Amino acid sequence: MSTERPRRRRRVDAPASSLPRPAAAAAGATAPAARRPQPHHHQPRAHHVTRDYSYVRRDLLGILVVGLISLAFIGVMSFVVQ
Repeated sequence: MSTERPRRRRRVDAPASSLPRPAAAAAGATAPAARRPQPHHHQPRAHHVTRDYSYVRRDLLGILVVGLISLAFIGVMSFVVQ
């Protein structure tokens, strides 16, 4: 079953005439009726990147433990296989 997948179509760029004119966009943004009400945030938004790196030590310790177990297994098996 080696069916070929259909080719993806290339993205078609919009012609310049379909884009809004800068003067019309600036006039529409300053109109009071065109403004959307801004949501009120009582607390500042949390950034998606946290600065809490406490998990890194735990992860490194886990990697160290797995590595030591692996090396011990290899060492023990080298004596068993002889």
